Amino acid sequence: MVFTAQIFSRIVSTIVLTRILAPEVFGVFAVVLMFIFILQQFSDIGVRSLILTKEDDLVDGFLRSCWTAQILRGGLIFLVCCLLALGLGVMQQAGYFPSSSSYADAALPYAVAAIGAASIITGFASPAKFVYEREMQFRQISLETLIITVFTILITISLAFWLRNIWALVLGNLASAVVTLVLSFVMFKGPKMHLNWSLPDFRLIIARGKWIISHSALGALVDVADRMILGFAMSASSFGFYYIARQIVDLVGLFLNSVHGQMGLQVFTALQKDGDAGRLRTRYYRYRLLFDALTMFAAGTFLTFAPTLVEIVYDDRYANVAGIIQILAIGLILIGPGLLREAYSAQRRFREMTMLSLIRAASIWIGLAIAIFGFGSVTAALFVVALHRIPETAVLLIKGRREDWVSWWFEVRLLPLIAVGAAFGWGLAEMWQLVA
Repeated sequence: MVFTAQIFSRIVSTIVLTRILAPEVFGVFAVVLMFIFILQQFSDIGVRSLILTKEDDLVDGFLRSCWTAQILRGGLIFLVCCLLALGLGVMQQAGYFPSSSSYADAALPYAVAAIGAASIITGFASPAKFVYEREMQFRQISLETLIITVFTILITISLAFWLRNIWALVLGNLASAVVTLVLSFVMFKGPKMHLNWSLPDFRLIIARGKWIISHSALGALVDVADRMILGFAMSASSFGFYYIARQIVDLVGLFLNSVHGQMGLQVFTALQKDGDAGRLRTRYYRYRLLFDALTMFAAGTFLTFAPTLVEIVYDDRYANVAGIIQILAIGLILIGPGLLREAYSAQRRFREMTMLSLIRAASIWIGLAIAIFGFGSVTAALFVVALHRIPETAVLLIKGRREDWVSWWFEVRLLPLIAVGAAFGWGLAEMWQLVA
């Protein structure tokens, strides 16, 4: 229910906000989110992970130490955001950015500084929520997520009607942080919070956190490459089109990641306990059936239905979103093979996982650099974003074949669903033309 509400809220907010706000607003906001995401990932000390996995009982003093660490992290992020905003302002004045890009927008430095304040606010949130998660009391967590989702969309849309600029999105983000803070104390019972400077607790947090930071930072390098380079190379309005197209295509990945996040590691851990390679391979592809079927079908549907979808959902200003959706949708077919990464996680083969992450990071950064700065082609860059997983997927399949995990037939058996999806999308488009 909660996941459905999140998907529905993303669709509704995108439809409504694009009717109110200009495309360039979304381009600038995508850059703002990129900066805050980088800072959050590079400072991820893993408080949630530590509370979930701590072997000993959770005493009140330890939770207060985690709360103190959260506050310090939030303050650090806000401070860096302010310094970053100052640097962006100086670079704008010096003319370092193309005048049409999102980086040159006068509101960008102020928006970066303002949204950094959300980290301070959420830093004060009670860690008692993670205790509920540790004890598998998911009802309260689901209800909290639902309340935050509904409130955020309502306040953001209301602000958009009033302000009609980027500040509607920024203030909506801040309002969401305030609600998160309040609900963390209202909905989750826990010890009274106050600052706690326990040296042993901080040593444990730092010892665990340094590994989480390194992994999160590597993931961030992959996730922000497109926004960092395309935000510089594209005009603010074109980058806004890209941001919206990503939101639409990512709905498929968001759903599948939710499914995989809940059961993926457990499934692969169970599979690894079975010594029979043939049985392991059969069960692995049975698990992948949903992922492959949905991504192949969705890729084909987007290829033919995207122009009509954009025509139905958005106004004429956003017509260029359709072409970007069609390109990005091609990358959906690489989601299924990428699940094999979880086999290495289940076997705790962290060296291979790190190598795969480095391959993926190098693929997208080098590919985007060649496309933009070598060929000067935004279209080529979009294909890089869609297909940057190919080198990582190739390594996964080759190594998986050597370990008898991979069957070439099972890898290609559902490819015809792309054509089925394309036919379905074409049929939907034709039906809409008849109705319209």
